[in-house]
Amino acid sequence: MVLKSSNLVQTSSIEDALAWGYAGSVPSPPNWAFTDAPFGKFRTTGLLAKAIEAGLAVEDAEDCFAPIGEVEVSAISDEVSIDSRLPLPTGFLSKEIWVNLTSPLKHQLSSTAVSAIDDSMKHQSVNALRWDGQGWWCAGLDGAGVVALAQHFGISFADQPVLSLCGGGGAARSTASTWLAAGGQVHVSSSRRELPEHLLERCNGSANDAVFGVNFDDEIASAEGPLVLNAAYRPFEGELSEMISSLQGPRLNGRWMLVAQHLACWSTLWAPHLKEILPSIDLLLTQLIHAEALLYEYA
Repeated sequence: MVLKSSNLVQTSSIEDALAWGYAGSVPSPPNWAFTDAPFGKFRTTGLLAKAIEAGLAVEDAEDCFAPIGEVEVSAISDEVSIDSRLPLPTGFLSKEIWVNLTSPLKHQLSSTAVSAIDDSMKHQSVNALRWDGQGWWCAGLDGAGVVALAQHFGISFADQPVLSLCGGGGAARSTASTWLAAGGQVHVSSSRRELPEHLLERCNGSANDAVFGVNFDDEIASAEGPLVLNAAYRPFEGELSEMISSLQGPRLNGRWMLVAQHLACWSTLWAPHLKEILPSIDLLLTQLIHAEALLYEYA
């Protein structure tokens, strides 16, 4: 497998994102903040390559990011089985495109030209696309990332754990659905946007019993628990050691979520045949921080 390019596609329309996939370019690509130049330009390509090299040079995870408990968990919860109704390709084709979506695109996809491997189109929570050269596939894996994080921090779904959830957008809908499917309970905390009724009626957990709080609405951020994930994150300031220290619990910033949901995308949609060789959450987070530190050093 060879990664030929990475691109940032700035659009508010899912149709434009799909069109980029077909065409491989956009009319006016945005500049990358670290280089003030778009992806594909020499400056951006060179710095991105240095950052990737810095990350991959790290072979051991920071001890402070290690999983809690005797058994290390996988990147995607073994307790959540995605029953794909359509068979994914078993390997890479000659040219593939993988897309990770952010708001406001997650709720827009409803095209019959895209094959969903889960219920993400029903919940309007699509966050990952795969073009295999013949057609588009999609999935909603934010929730799988949250479940994997919970397991990483020692939360067992055999105990029917309660998640306190703040938010009602695509990531929150995916999280509520996946947490319930894993055997947990959900408490809905106040936010600016509500979950849809078909999910809301199943969320009857008590806030007092919450073992994990996840805030997707960062303005309200009302979800609480012994462990709290705030999905938003901002640029780092300071030395590498300060970056690492700021990522330790019990209040986690969104880089944990970023790592976990990308691993879920790889292991479930983009490259499920490589699941066994993907890095752990703690190792990938360590690599990400080293790559990010290099970017700030050059910027």
